[in-house]
Amino acid sequence: MKLTGASLAMIVLSACSTSPGPMVEAGYPTGSLAVAAIERGDWRAAERLLTAERAIDRDHPARLINLGRVYAATGRVDEAIALWNSALAAPVHFEVETADGRMARTDEIARRAIAFHSRRQTASSR
Repeated sequence: MKLTGASLAMIVLSACSTSPGPMVEAGYPTGSLAVAAIERGDWRAAERLLTAERAIDRDHPARLINLGRVYAATGRVDEAIALWNSALAAPVHFEVETADGRMARTDEIARRAIAFHSRRQTASSR
C-alpha cells in the first residue's frame, strides 16, 4: 500500500528535509497514523491518536514508526528504538512515498531511524 506524502519520512528525514509538503494518510482512516499532529509537532495529540483503542493494527509498521517518531521527539529514544525494531521485524512491509518525495519501504525507514538515533545517542554519551 502506498501512503502518499506519509509522515513516515519525518522519522528519519525531518532534519534533512526543508519544509515537507502536506501529508495525508491515503488508505487509512484520517488521524489513524497521526500525520497532521506529527506535522504540526503536537506530540501529545499524535501519541493519543497512535495509542487509542481505535488505532490501526497495533503491529502495523507505519503506526510503530510514527509512534517511534513521537517518542524520539519527546525524549524517549530508547522506547522509540524499540518500536522501530518492532516495525523492522513486522512480517509485512509497505512501500511509501516520503515527505521528500522518494519511495521507501517501511523496513528501510525503520532501519534508518534506528541507525540515526543510535548514532545520536552514542555521540551524546561521549
